[in-house]
Amino acid sequence: MRRHLDSEYKDRWEQFFLANGIVEDSRNKNWRDVQWSQVVRIEATLLGGKHVVDCTGLGFRAFMNFRWGGTEPLFDSNGKFTTRRPIRIWTIGWTDGTTCFLKDICFYTGKLIKEYTAPLSQFANHLHPLVKDKVLG
Repeated sequence: MRRHLDSEYKDRWEQFFLANGIVEDSRNKNWRDVQWSQVVRIEATLLGGKHVVDCTGLGFRAFMNFRWGGTEPLFDSNGKFTTRRPIRIWTIGWTDGTTCFLKDICFYTGKLIKEYTAPLSQFANHLHPLVKDKVLG
C-alpha cells in the first residue's frame, strides 16, 4: 500500500533529523515511517515559513507530530453565527510525558497559528507506536 507523501503538496513538507545524522524528508518518506525513537529535531516548511522543534526541552520524552482539519465557526460583530471556515493544521512539538509543548501551523498560509501547552492525555493517541511505551511506560 502506497502511503501519502508530502511531494503531492506544493511547498509544504517536514524534515526529521535523526541522531545518526540522517535527515528524513516527508516528500520522500511518509512521516509515520520515520524512526521516531531516533528523531532529535523536526523542521516543518510550509510556503516558505520554517518552524522548528528539537529535543532540548527540559524532561523531553518524545516528539509529537500530527495533522488535523475540519471547520471552525465564524461570527459577525454581534456574535451571531455566519458561516464555517475550513481549517487544516500541521502540529509539531514534544512531550515530557505529562504535558505537550506544541506549535500549530496553518496549512494555507504557512504561518504559526499559536504555540501552547496541553495535557498529553488530549493527544496520547497521536504518539507514534515506536515511542508510546517510552512515554506512557
